[in-house]
Order: sequence, then structure tokens, then C-alpha cells
Amino acid sequence: MNTFKRYEKKYILTKEQKEALEERIQSHMELDSFCKKNKNYLIRNIYYDTDNNELIHMSTNKPIFKEKLRVRKYGTYNDGKDEYFLEIKRKSEKIVYKRRVILTKEELDNFINNGIIPKRDSYLDNQVSKELKYLLNTYSLKPKVFITYVRVAYFDINDSNFRLTFDDQIYARRHDLDFDIESCDISLLPKGYFLMEVKASQNYPLWFARALSDLKIYPTSFSKYGTEYKLLKLEENKL
Repeated sequence: MNTFKRYEKKYILTKEQKEALEERIQSHMELDSFCKKNKNYLIRNIYYDTDNNELIHMSTNKPIFKEKLRVRKYGTYNDGKDEYFLEIKRKSEKIVYKRRVILTKEELDNFINNGIIPKRDSYLDNQVSKELKYLLNTYSLKPKVFITYVRVAYFDINDSNFRLTFDDQIYARRHDLDFDIESCDISLLPKGYFLMEVKASQNYPLWFARALSDLKIYPTSFSKYGTEYKLLKLEENKL
């Protein structure tokens, strides 16, 4: 699926809370296909922004509407997989909209550097490509930040639109913006903590709401790119 519309909430969990919650969800949820094979999977992103970081600066001010553009890659470092997801992620009135196209490296470079939209049979893919090009051109976006993390994902066996993801080993860098360079110098979450994202098209199931209450797990405001940007500004203010 290349278009998404859903509610998303984020939670910071201790290791003990995560393990207890995973026990509670076993009879209701299943690991997604990637996790069944490997227990977890790696996600790498390069976020695009202006020279002055306008998109993320606006986003951290919590406007009613905000948007981000990124390239995402799944799989391990240097696995030779030639599949890149160019995505717009927007949030308006607490609803998240995500639209993306899947590109080869050659198509991605031609798109970003030369404005050449890859031809697709799907009307929706072509429409999303036009939206991506418009955003790139409107803001003169450039690659700014690399963010990587390891994810475990679950989906509800009775409602595939209800999903949980647990992310850890969340790292970032603003140099060497290459998907196959592993080293990062910025950690975005303290050791022993996990970022849980709950993705739903409607209200939470009652069993899940009760589990959150029992385990004293509460929603928080957390953005990986936003956190990286705040750390950047703190360092700049020290100079």
C-alpha cells in the first residue's frame, strides 16, 4: 500500500513496560511478516529540508498542519537492494497522511536531481510523484539528516489497520548521508527505552486501552527528526 490515512500516537516505554505489554498482546496480535523471519528489521531514512531547516522548524512549533519529505530504505546495510521509498508525510488535525512511490536508485537520483518523474501505470503513483515534485521544488529541498532504527511490528489479528511498532537503537547524523554508511554520532533515545507507535483508523480496542492503563503507559509527543533538530539547536546555542 502506498497511501495511508490514520491516527498515530507515540509512547516512550521502559524495557519492563515493553516486555509486559508484549505479553498482553500475544492473544490479540501477530508479528508482521518481516519480523516473523528476522524478529525485527532495520529502517533507514534520509530527511529532506531547506538550507535553514524550515520544515522541521515549523513542525516543532506544533502547527495544525505540517509535512515532511524523506527517502526510506528497508533491509540491511550493503544488501544491494535497489528499492527506495520516496515519501510525503503530512499531519493535519491529528490525522496522519502518508503517500509514497517506490523507486530504483537511478529513478530516485533522476527525480531528485533532474526533476524527472518515473513513468508508472498507476494513476495514483503518478499523482503522488507530482505532489512529491511540487514539494521538492516549492521548498528547494535537500538531503539533511540520516536517521536509522530497528523496528518490531505487530498487527491486530481482527483488524489489520490496528498496528503497533516498537523502535530502538534510534540514531542520527548530519554528515555522510549515504544509506550504506553505518556509523552515527547522535542517539535520539536513552538506552533501555523504546518508542512505541500506535497506528489506528479508529478507537483503540478495549483490551489494549486497559493494558495501557494497567501498565501506566501514557502518550507523549516525540518526533525522531524533531528530536534530532532540537539537539542540534542545543549544540548551536552552546557555541
